[in-house]
Amino acid sequence: MFRMILPDTLPDIVAAEEGATHDATAAQADAAAARTRADYGRVSRWGLGLLGTFGAAIGCGLLAYMVEVLTNGHDPLGDGLIAVLVLVIAAVPLVPSLWLLLALHHSGRRLARAAGSWAAQAFREAPGSSTTGGWLAARFLSSSSDLVLRLVGSALAGLGTVFAASAVYYAIAVAPSAAGVTAGLTLTILFASVCAGQFGGVQRIQSGALVRVPQAAPDARR
Repeated sequence: MFRMILPDTLPDIVAAEEGATHDATAAQADAAAARTRADYGRVSRWGLGLLGTFGAAIGCGLLAYMVEVLTNGHDPLGDGLIAVLVLVIAAVPLVPSLWLLLALHHSGRRLARAAGSWAAQAFREAPGSSTTGGWLAARFLSSSSDLVLRLVGSALAGLGTVFAASAVYYAIAVAPSAAGVTAGLTLTILFASVCAGQFGGVQRIQSGALVRVPQAAPDARR
């Protein structure tokens, strides 16, 4: 059975959320950082996010079709019944997809924050960790395989946001359509949320590595 957070990493997350990372040695903190980051970077989590986004997008399209039926029909009773039917059908992929995306976001945020906290503690406890090499490691951390998937997903969702927002403008200014506005707005919100969630997780993990940057080390300790 798939778990949003693996049982092995839950104690690490709780300790990070309670501020107990300062009691750990460099080796303990490094191990906790590796566990939480590996949990966050699971390909299965990314794949489920992709599946949830696809399902939610289908639901948004069906909602737009429902608006199309209501605004362009000539039989109020018949069109109303069809619209209700479409709404029920739209809820089939939309509701579980949104639940999945929210669950992934909540668990991913906890994992990313914990990974960043434990990584920062490991660097603080390791003598001489704030070096030029540490600066390079922090800057190129996002190029690692587990985080590249998140950045790719964030970039694609960002492009989707731009196209969906453009569709809203088109549906208002060029070819007025209530269904087009509905589709554009719902997809803009969906893709923008996915983009922000993916990018935010990478940044939370990378923030822990910034302790290795000599200039950032004093600020990180405050």
